[in-house]
Amino acid sequence: MTTESKSVSRRGLFGAAGKATLVAGIASSITAPFRSLGGVAWAAETPKTVKKWILAKNVGDDNKLTLDHFKLVEEPMPQIKQGEALVKVILCNIHANTRNLMKAKGSTKVGETDKTNYSFAKVIQSRDKTFKEGDSITCAAGWNTYQTTSSDLSREDVGAGHGAPREFALVEELNGSNSRTAYVFRPVMLKQFTPDVLMDVYGTSGLTAYYGVRECGPIMPRDRIAVSGTTGSVGAMAAQICKARGAYVVGFGGGAERAKWVVDTLKMDKGLDYRAADIDAQLKAAFPDGIDVYIDGTGGPLSEAVAKQMNRDGRYFSYGGAAQIYKDLQPTSSSMAQAKEFGMTDLIEKIIKDRHIKLEAWNQAVWAQDRIEAENKLSQLMNTGKLKAINTVVKGFENIPKGVMSQYDGSNPYGKLQLQYEA
Repeated sequence: MTTESKSVSRRGLFGAAGKATLVAGIASSITAPFRSLGGVAWAAETPKTVKKWILAKNVGDDNKLTLDHFKLVEEPMPQIKQGEALVKVILCNIHANTRNLMKAKGSTKVGETDKTNYSFAKVIQSRDKTFKEGDSITCAAGWNTYQTTSSDLSREDVGAGHGAPREFALVEELNGSNSRTAYVFRPVMLKQFTPDVLMDVYGTSGLTAYYGVRECGPIMPRDRIAVSGTTGSVGAMAAQICKARGAYVVGFGGGAERAKWVVDTLKMDKGLDYRAADIDAQLKAAFPDGIDVYIDGTGGPLSEAVAKQMNRDGRYFSYGGAAQIYKDLQPTSSSMAQAKEFGMTDLIEKIIKDRHIKLEAWNQAVWAQDRIEAENKLSQLMNTGKLKAINTVVKGFENIPKGVMSQYDGSNPYGKLQLQYEA
């Protein structure tokens, strides 16, 4: 089975790079010995400027995101310092909180790019102890064609990141850095999967799903499982992993078409429209014996309805509160509760306490030391056809603004929304 047959994308997959010309090949062989020394010979193969999309104005309280919020600029190619690497950004994941970062109190300032995108990049030139020229790496990147990065993310002059505390010493050894997220892909991974799949299944979405199911486990065929956000990136992965364990799994979608997609594409036992007026009755019909496990990426009204149906001593994994982030898209009749962190509400917390439900709520980075285990297990599911990447790829650097806007304009991309910088 080919990688393409395992990946579902509405707008296309990352294609293989074209063959280099003979002239470029000769130039590369001549300049290669000098590039790692921090010289300028590499410039023969690299543009002299960087294209960058920056924030032109802040997003207002109305949450309306338009093309006017973006501006395309060109800047000189940065020169790397000791401990840095110059990378070409190939593809980045767009996260649900991007729009909030573009507001006045957000971290993306007017005149700057969003530097927080979890990205796939190629190392062009390096004076970094971990990243070597030619490596394919993950790093935090902006909406720019090239940038500098470092495996030492505690450096204030490098950008978004953090130093790992002592409990992550194993991760430092594994990654050759103090970062829980920046690392070099193993060559075998690059041979098997394209960048969009690597950044979905083996990115933060797939890892969150894998660790979440593991920590709520063991998942058994007798388990009755509800997965919210099933048409999103983490939910789609988690639902498939649970189904591969033989469990009875019910997913959710916003509208009848997306609920049907959950069954037709993900092969779940049932798909329910969480916007339906009779969602409580539908839940009771779908789970006559109650719910054993709930994997929750939304919070809010749906999660309250599911919590009411949960069995005593059940398991609840919460990884996000999308209902709060997208509350402007909620039906006007929705009584959207004031959700807390991870989408929790007072009612959900009371049910969890009263029914002695095991609650898991954390960021996937706390399990970074288990990344190799996760990659191996997820690859086994991929290679046996039990798991497929669910992503929406927007191609072309010029389409970045439209791609970001599609996260919020009601078009509802399936799975992980990704921006591929070259068409």
